[in-house]
Amino acid sequence: MSLENWLLVLTGAACHALWNMAAKKTSGGLIFVWLFGLVSMVAAAPFALWVWITQGAHFSATMWAAALLSGAVHVLYSLVLQQGYRVSDFAVVYPVARGSGPMLTVLSAVLLLGEQPQPLAWVGIALILVGVFLCSNKGGAANTHDPTQRQRGVVWGLLTGLCIAAYTVLDGWAIKTLGMVPLLFYSVGLVWRSLLLAPLALRQPHQLREQWRQHRRSIVLVGVLSPLAYGLVLTALQTAPLSYVAPVREVSMLIGTFVGARWLKESVQRSQKAGAVLMLLGVLGLAWV
Repeated sequence: MSLENWLLVLTGAACHALWNMAAKKTSGGLIFVWLFGLVSMVAAAPFALWVWITQGAHFSATMWAAALLSGAVHVLYSLVLQQGYRVSDFAVVYPVARGSGPMLTVLSAVLLLGEQPQPLAWVGIALILVGVFLCSNKGGAANTHDPTQRQRGVVWGLLTGLCIAAYTVLDGWAIKTLGMVPLLFYSVGLVWRSLLLAPLALRQPHQLREQWRQHRRSIVLVGVLSPLAYGLVLTALQTAPLSYVAPVREVSMLIGTFVGARWLKESVQRSQKAGAVLMLLGVLGLAWV
């Protein structure tokens, strides 16, 4: 993977970890998801319009279908993730989600997209995935004394991982096979997400006002960082293999494990530190491929 793509994915990973910390602190559910989606849509609109005018992009029926389906999967992902954050610790849900997602994505990229990672790349991917699961193995143990609460976090984390794998493979196919412009593809999905959730969100005007009044800073932060994080990843996917990009994204686990745990007052276990070292080695290995 080229240095440019490597830096794009790592920057996206940092943005991803930061917006997830803000989302966990809020745990606002559907209303929060809809509001930050509106912010994302407004933030992305000028750039998408500029690309549309300058590049004159054309959407075929297949392209429209891919963008709309991606938007629907992203909605499901956001709602499932928010539910996980409401029932369990960040240090349980986030590592499980970010660990299971790339594992399924790499498998899908090999089976469905025909990608064949080089031997060194397989070593790097394996190190990252082992590191992620080490981070999630003990995550939140000092904070989640209730085994049932931890189990709920693992379940919702796994469901989130399934959503991550689904939209990552779908979006990778749209960018690499259909040749869609990343910003336009993602912007169409943002609009579609907002339209899908609008009927449910607008039924609760009081909660809308309260969410904005109490959490507007988090809403704006997530609304800006979320599309920025994923836009960088989609840009890298234009030339980098999906089976490389998906694991490198999980450097967000390093930030989420240490910075996030400190911010949210959740302890870091020895296994998480060991996992962080393995992840760094794996990312460095992919950088040399």
